[in-house]
Amino acid sequence: MRAVNLLPENARPGNRWLAVGREASARRILSGAGIAAAVLALAFAGLFVQQRSVVDDRRTALHDVETKLVAAQARAAAVQQARAASAARLAAFRTVVAQRLAWEVVLRDLSRVLPSNAWLQSLNATSPTLTTVAAAGTAAPVAAVATVPTGFLVAGFADSQKRVAEVLDRLALLPWLSDVTLQSSTRSGSGSTSSVQFTIGATLGSTGGR
Repeated sequence: MRAVNLLPENARPGNRWLAVGREASARRILSGAGIAAAVLALAFAGLFVQQRSVVDDRRTALHDVETKLVAAQARAAAVQQARAASAARLAAFRTVVAQRLAWEVVLRDLSRVLPSNAWLQSLNATSPTLTTVAAAGTAAPVAAVATVPTGFLVAGFADSQKRVAEVLDRLALLPWLSDVTLQSSTRSGSGSTSSVQFTIGATLGSTGGR
């Protein structure tokens, strides 16, 4: 009995058309894989270009921000220098004002407290120098002797020693004077024409007559 091959002729083993179909299928697979690889490569290239653009934009923005920050810091430094200069000028002005002797106040107060039958011949006053506070933890030296009056010296005449003592008491009432001390007291003349010449010293306070 003879065997019969029921397969179509083009699918039978050894048929040349079967080999041609297989080669075509392999070529299609390779071609599709190449196209897919090319598409992926293009996609990666596009993504890389996009990310590169984003990075460049961010670098540009960062550079602009850094430039603005440097400019702002320069302006802030200039403002701080101006403030420091203004503070120094204000401190110097306050120092000058604090050391200024208000002569109009000094003369007005003296005229108010000076008793009758006593008059001044001369007045010498020196603006006080402000002293700085000792540093923390540093003990201030203790004076070994009595305080010597400085900055204020008046000379004048009175009709009696009692009047000179009254002048001392009146001067001690002035808030801008301290350590009021009689320097000298000398009687001159005789009888109704006699008078007492005196010299009084005191320490002029930092208020300078204000």
